[in-house]
Amino acid sequence: MHLAHRRDKPFVHGYLCPVMPASSDRIGRTALRSRRVLRITAAWVAVGVVAAFVETAVLREYGVPAGVADELGQHILRALLGGLLGGGIYIFVLRDRLRHLAYLPAVGIMAVLVLIALAAVHTAWNALADPHRPNDLLSLTFLGQYLYWALLMAATMLAVRLTDQYGSGALNYLAGRYDKPHQELRVFMFLDMRSSTAIAEKLGHVRYFELLNDVYADITDPLVYTGGEVYQYVGDEVSVSWPLRKGLKDHRCIRCFFGIQRKLAERADHYRQRFGLVPQFKAGFHYGEVTTGEVGLVKKERIFSGDVVNTAARIQNSCNTYGVEILLSKELLDVLRLPEHLYEARPIGEIALRGKRDEVSLWTLSPVDRSTVAKRLPAKSEAQ
Repeated sequence: MHLAHRRDKPFVHGYLCPVMPASSDRIGRTALRSRRVLRITAAWVAVGVVAAFVETAVLREYGVPAGVADELGQHILRALLGGLLGGGIYIFVLRDRLRHLAYLPAVGIMAVLVLIALAAVHTAWNALADPHRPNDLLSLTFLGQYLYWALLMAATMLAVRLTDQYGSGALNYLAGRYDKPHQELRVFMFLDMRSSTAIAEKLGHVRYFELLNDVYADITDPLVYTGGEVYQYVGDEVSVSWPLRKGLKDHRCIRCFFGIQRKLAERADHYRQRFGLVPQFKAGFHYGEVTTGEVGLVKKERIFSGDVVNTAARIQNSCNTYGVEILLSKELLDVLRLPEHLYEARPIGEIALRGKRDEVSLWTLSPVDRSTVAKRLPAKSEAQ
């Protein structure tokens, strides 16, 4: 079977890298982070409302006059400012730096930062309100405020990490949506490292594990920002899924793979210096109906049952055979409706996959070089 000639692609630090517009990814990343900040702010406001009622009740219990409206106003204002500023700084600045640490060390660092920030704000506020007021940073009042904000920040960090752990399905897990199996349409991507056996033999088990750790850390953002849900890590293979509507929207499932390629290309120098190689991945895509449910009591796990899962895995296994980085089924390609100015789709042919009675029509994708497109447009207009 004839395989269409592969497009030439530019290199980044000597690593094969697809030319993809990063602006849409940056916009999506900023939008996702902004939504997280707003959710954090909403949660802090809810906590502030509860704290206002509790504080009012305690004050009245001890005979101190306190109005609910005044307490609510103060707590909501503080929660809004704290959520937007504190949550924004954490999500946009600190999260990427702290998420490589275990939770407790990260909370310890955050507790110190909260103490410094709160002490600075407290001192500045007192100086403006009453310059002659003595410094009360060692008072029980300040200690109570510090514990409140530090615990609130620690709970926020835990919630963010749990969301990262369970992906966008965290709410479904807590709500018990998959306690009973049900059928749904999903897109699956099976991602596998090229030459993994040879790399493992070259590096040894410990160094190979460190390589996987670095790789999985680097591919996290493309997964998260395209709404992908990690189904399984199996050695050097990662299986990712999207609910059909989410995976098709703005061709997120395809953007995820090319985003991973771009991220690894940007980190090529790091991998060469530390491991003497740059990891490369191949991927297979398919979609269809699966039965989704949770199994187990001690360690609950969501599983997908259906032919689409096996088919996606076998499509990925065919990448080496046809010398391509990405393969997808014609069924998925038809529903994706990929923009022609971003991707070039080329047929591989009708392929017999192991375990499948009927042949599957496979296609590969190449990102379109925008500079080439730009050169073609003036030439076309001159010809007209």
